[in-house]
Amino acid sequence: MRTGILLLLPILCVAAAAQTPISKWEIVKALAPGTEVRVTSAGSKPIVGKIESVSDSELVLKQGAGPQSLPQAQIMSVSVKGKERRKRNALIGLGVGTALGVGIGYGDARAGCAGPGGWCGLDEGVDSAIGGGIGLVVGTLIGVFWPTGGWRKIYAP
Repeated sequence: MRTGILLLLPILCVAAAAQTPISKWEIVKALAPGTEVRVTSAGSKPIVGKIESVSDSELVLKQGAGPQSLPQAQIMSVSVKGKERRKRNALIGLGVGTALGVGIGYGDARAGCAGPGGWCGLDEGVDSAIGGGIGLVVGTLIGVFWPTGGWRKIYAP
């Protein structure tokens, strides 16, 4: 079996070397209609719109004023919008905030009001619960408002 693999390896290497690399414009042509893109062309501000169609020579975008055709030769870059991940970020913030809040609350209770602002007279469980609740709210809000979904450049000649 090992000799069979060793004999097959040079053939696979030759087949892999024979592959032609995909052109950068082919990546743009593979985008589905309706995909939100930002196009930078020579001498103008970036244009944001949804793809209507892509051919070998031009890109047509849907915009509020109607379709706009951009020749490929004038396009300097094409970027696609990343996914919004607010739910994921909120869940991560919830977990991290709760864990940190519980840890800080427990540490504060163990310190026995050694520092300013301690919740004197409360036991470790209550301090941990209060800290966890505060951390849960703060962490979730940070996760919800964390910026995501930026632009990713897929084409530049």
